[in-house]
Amino acid sequence: MKRITTILAVIGLFALTSCDFFLQKPDTTGTVDRDAVFGSKKNAEAALMSCYANALIHGLPGGMGIAHGTLGAISGEINRGYNWHGTYVVAQQGLSVNGADGSDAGADHYGNNWRFIRQCFIVKENIDLVADMDQAEKDKIKAEVTALIAYRYMGMFYRYGGVPIVTKSFEATDDLTAGRAPLEEVLQYILTLCDEAYAGLPAQWDAANTGRMTQGAVLAIKARALMFAARPLFNTGTPYLDNGELNNLICFGNSDTERWKDAIDANEAVLSWAASNGVRLVNTGGGVGTPNANAFDDYATATSTPANSEIILAYKRDSDDMYSNYISYYHNCSPFWTYNRYDTDDSGVLSNHVKLYYKNDGTEMSWPAIGDATPRNGADWIANIACIEPRALADIKFGGHDAKNNEGNTSWSNLGWNRGGYDATTKAADAFPNSVGGTGQACGERTKFYYKAGSRTWFEFPLFRLAETYLNLAEAYNEYGNSTKALENLNMVHNRAGLPSIKETDQAKLREIIQREKAIEFFCENHRYFDAKHWKRSDIGSGICGGSMRGFTFNIKDDATWPYAAENIDIYWEAELYQAFWSPAMFLEPFPQSEVNKGTTTQNPGY
Repeated sequence: MKRITTILAVIGLFALTSCDFFLQKPDTTGTVDRDAVFGSKKNAEAALMSCYANALIHGLPGGMGIAHGTLGAISGEINRGYNWHGTYVVAQQGLSVNGADGSDAGADHYGNNWRFIRQCFIVKENIDLVADMDQAEKDKIKAEVTALIAYRYMGMFYRYGGVPIVTKSFEATDDLTAGRAPLEEVLQYILTLCDEAYAGLPAQWDAANTGRMTQGAVLAIKARALMFAARPLFNTGTPYLDNGELNNLICFGNSDTERWKDAIDANEAVLSWAASNGVRLVNTGGGVGTPNANAFDDYATATSTPANSEIILAYKRDSDDMYSNYISYYHNCSPFWTYNRYDTDDSGVLSNHVKLYYKNDGTEMSWPAIGDATPRNGADWIANIACIEPRALADIKFGGHDAKNNEGNTSWSNLGWNRGGYDATTKAADAFPNSVGGTGQACGERTKFYYKAGSRTWFEFPLFRLAETYLNLAEAYNEYGNSTKALENLNMVHNRAGLPSIKETDQAKLREIIQREKAIEFFCENHRYFDAKHWKRSDIGSGICGGSMRGFTFNIKDDATWPYAAENIDIYWEAELYQAFWSPAMFLEPFPQSEVNKGTTTQNPGY
C-alpha cells in the first residue's frame, strides 16, 4: 500500500536544500543524491510521498506558520492562545515583517512555499530516470506533483497576491532575480497547472491509494482560485491600499461580474466529477429541501471520519510525536500534559463564533451580550445548549456539558471545567474563562475533527470537501444574479445540518446568510480568515480578525463541588477577553523582511 501518511527513510536523501527562501541560491553541497532518489521505484515513490506531506501541510500549524491551533485563533473563532504562541503575537500586534523566517510573522511560512515547489519540480524533472517504473506510472506522478505545485500557488495567490512565477527547479547557475508577477498572470499560471495536471490524473484512485491527487482535487483547486479571483479584494479597480504603479500585484484593476461566471463553471465541474465518482454530501436522513434527521452524525462524519464520501482531498497524519508532528496542536487530547484527558486551554471557542449558530429549528439563538443590565441564570445556559443546532454540538464541548461527539468516553468526558479551583469569594470557576489573561476556554472547547475518537490521536484535516463546492456555488450564483440557483446550493448544506430551507432572495441579505453558513460549516477549517478578508467585510475589525474577542463568564452556586456540571452554574454573562489588532494592511500577508531586503520582492502596501 502506498500510504500518503508515511514519510519513508529516503526523505533523508531528499533534503533538497538548506536554504529558507526561493531567492537564495540552492544548496550545492551535495545534499541531494538524485541518482539514489531516482535509482529505484521504491525511492522515487518515497520522494513523491514527501512532496505530499510537505505541500499539503500548507497553512496548518507548526513550522509552516501560525502554531498552536488553526487560523481560527486570528479570525474570531477560537482564543488567541498563550503569549508564546504565534497566534497571540498576531492578535496583539498584527501581521509583521519582522520574523526573520516569517514563521510567526504571518499565517504562512513564505519560504517553505518555494522549498516544496522546488521539491515537486525535481520529482517532475527526474522521474523519467527511474528504470523499474513504466511510463504510465511516471506520467501520473508528473501530474500529481504538478497538482501539488498548483495547490501551493493557489495558497500564495490568496495570501499574498502576485508572487514570482517559477516553472522549474532552480540551480546555482540560474537567474534568481525574478520579481513578483501581476495577479492576473499568477491566476492564469494556476489554471494552466491545473489543466496540465487534470489531463494526467485518474478520476479516482483505488482504495490502496486513497489520498492521492485526483481530477476532482485539481478541479477543486481551480474552483477555489477562481472564487478568490471573483471576490471584491481582487476583483476591483480600487485596491484596499494604493500600491501606485504596482496595483496589479494586489488587484485586477477592474470589477468584472464575469469572474463570478468563471467561478460558477469551475465549481459546477467539481459537482459533475463528484456525481460520476461517488463523491457526495454525507446526508442519511433527509432529501432535497428536507431537514436531515441525522444531522449531528452526518456533519461529524463529514468533518472527522477519514475517507468519507464528502472528502475530495485531505491532509493525513498518524504520528503522535509532539516534537515532530506539528498537527499535534490540533489534538484535543493534549499533547503536552496527558493523552487521557481533554485539555485545550489554548483554543477555547469564542462567543464571537458561538453566536453565529442557529437554533435547531433554524431560528435565532438568544445569548447574553456585553452591556446587558443583568446576567442570565444557569437554566438559560442549559436551555440554550439544549436547543442549539447539531453542528455546534459536534464542533464544541460547551462548559459544564459532556463532549457530545464522544459521549460516554472517559478520554473526552469531563462535565466540569478542565482545571480545578473555585474562588469562594467570586464564585467563579477557575480558567473558564481566565478573563484576566484571556487564555481560557471562553465558551467551550473544540471537539471538531474527533467524532467518536476515543483516545485516538491520528488526524485527518479536510482540505476540500464537497460542502465547499455547494456553498461556493451559492455565493457565486448570488453574485451573478441567480438567487434560485444560489438557494438550491445553499440549502443542500443547510438542510444537511438539520435546518429548514432558507428562502431569502435579496442579494445583499442572501450574501450575509451565505457567509454566515460558511463560517459555521467550516469552523476551524481555515476558511473564515480568508473569506472575511477577500470580501473586505466592514466588520472585519469588529470581532472577526480584530476588535473585541469575547467569551462567557460563569459564577458557580455556593454549594457546588468540583467538577462543576452545567447544573452548578448560578449566573453567566458575556465578557471581553481581549482586543485583537486589525489594520487594513492585513488584507494581504506581508513578505518576510529578509526576502524584501534582497531587492527583488516588493512588499505589500502598509507594512
